[in-house]
Amino acid sequence: MSKKIKIVSGWSNRGGSTVAFIRLTNFLNQAGYDATFYGPHEWHLDKCNSDKIQNLQIEKNDTLITHFLALESRPPANKVILSCHEKNLFEVGKIKQFWDEVVFLNEGHREYHNEYNGPYTIIPNLKEELLKKDKTGLEKIAGIIGSMDDNKQVHISIQRALNDGCEKVYIFGEPSGPYFEHYVKPLLSEQVIVKGFFENKQEMYDMIGCVYHSSKSEVATLVKDECETTGTIFNGNFATNNPPVMLTNEEIINKWIEILN
Repeated sequence: MSKKIKIVSGWSNRGGSTVAFIRLTNFLNQAGYDATFYGPHEWHLDKCNSDKIQNLQIEKNDTLITHFLALESRPPANKVILSCHEKNLFEVGKIKQFWDEVVFLNEGHREYHNEYNGPYTIIPNLKEELLKKDKTGLEKIAGIIGSMDDNKQVHISIQRALNDGCEKVYIFGEPSGPYFEHYVKPLLSEQVIVKGFFENKQEMYDMIGCVYHSSKSEVATLVKDECETTGTIFNGNFATNNPPVMLTNEEIINKWIEILN
């Protein structure tokens, strides 16, 4: 029976963790591993080797990578890895252990979950291949990237950008929910524009010269790393002080291969 890697998440709709697992699945496949990403939503299905979570069958030779699931007992797999992408939304130290090892994204992330004292490894998310472009003429075109929710504080980022003299503020995200209606929609104008979710990140970064990020809490600021790569000025806050990821994608995938074997 061949060894398979099965990545199963409680969330597979648009979002940073979903993008990270799609990328991990594709990189593992390219490295010669039989990896499949399972989730409850459909957004991930056409982006990698994937399936719906209800079709997941666990075999004894499998390596299982779980995310955002609190299982009652250890699944009958050869190895079970918990890949954590959250802080307060998934308190590792407060959950009955069903895994063999945890993967955290950085040292600050691990320190937050200090109630957990078991085995762990730190592996940052794989980075998207982006190019640095000439930003001449885009200095006063700002972008706000991410979910429109209370944690991301999009309305504060809008005000910061306007206070700094930005001529246009583009919001890249899905406009839905009460937070958008109460805090973001009243600020929209010919100057502040919702662009929606962009799957093509290169196109998105090519439109802007700077990014504003005002989250209450962040685990790993992927947007900060992408700004570094694309030559986009990043204007963060106290929650985005984590250092940029210095590892290459090859080094990151090799860290995964070490614990998968």
